[in-house]
Amino acid sequence: MTRRRAIAVLGGRPGNAGADVLLLAEMIGEELAKRGYGVVSGGEGGVAAATNKGCQAVGGDTLALLKWNRLSDAEEGTTWALPTSMDLARSNILNWCGDGMIAFEGRYGTLTEIGLALDTGRPLLVLGDHPFLTPEAFEAPTCRVVPNPRPEDAAELVDLLEKLIEASEQASVRPGAAVVEDDQLDESGIGLRRAIPGDLELFRRTFGDADVLAWRALEPTDGVLSRFQHERCLVVLERNRPVGFLEYRTATDPDFERIEIEAVVVSDPADRGRSIGTRALKLFAGSVFAAGRHRVTAAPNADNGAAVRCLEKAGFQQVGQMRSYERHHGAWRDALLMDLLPSDLADR
Repeated sequence: MTRRRAIAVLGGRPGNAGADVLLLAEMIGEELAKRGYGVVSGGEGGVAAATNKGCQAVGGDTLALLKWNRLSDAEEGTTWALPTSMDLARSNILNWCGDGMIAFEGRYGTLTEIGLALDTGRPLLVLGDHPFLTPEAFEAPTCRVVPNPRPEDAAELVDLLEKLIEASEQASVRPGAAVVEDDQLDESGIGLRRAIPGDLELFRRTFGDADVLAWRALEPTDGVLSRFQHERCLVVLERNRPVGFLEYRTATDPDFERIEIEAVVVSDPADRGRSIGTRALKLFAGSVFAAGRHRVTAAPNADNGAAVRCLEKAGFQQVGQMRSYERHHGAWRDALLMDLLPSDLADR
């Protein structure tokens, strides 16, 4: 069965969006329906009602995620109404249920939903003026802003959203809480903090380097690199200067409290060989053990001597070899199984 596509719509309720915004919403609703999209909204009138009206006018389907438990709250033009009884928490459902999102002008509710979309890396088209957010807030590869949209530009605006959707690669680790705290710092000036949209240039440099690509082939496009903006990707800082990143994942079985290092990379060749990666690993591992976890593992390529030495200097020990563990450029490569226990870190 082919999945029906949908776009989540954010925007003001009656009184929070002017007539020109409502006309724009109606025209975009029509354009979305013509392209086979359904519309998902909060269903509370204003922008939601206008988009629904345009969508249904050309045979499209609409879904209203209602704050309360009253089906009667659904506006005219709603195909399906889902009473959530979740109040503002229903915004989290709205955030994840569409292929992409369009934010029209609104007030505080729209502001929070835009923030959630930016934080989770959702493909987001922002239309009009949003005075509560600075231009820096929209500096994410998954977001585009059109400050003066016109109703007659509806087709071009949907084109832009579709390009964002096509370029986006959603991080598979979302949603989920981080294991360690952000904003860590050791006595040598090495720090760790969560990756943010402003770190995109760091990832471009990293995956534009031949030595990195030799071990982890990744096309350095904005859409692909945006997948690193999640809770379990930490940027490595040296005296507040971003110099690399550390990405990790957690075991899904609660009986195995294992944290696995996915990657630890120092971005610029000039910074390599200075024990930055080793110090970052020690800082990270100390936080993992302080959080009650008892093992950190890593699986570097068996031929990646620099990575193996970095891990060993942090206290990791080789405990085995996994044959044909990962595919790289169509060929299978072996990996070493390495682990670190609290006693290993203490010995260092």
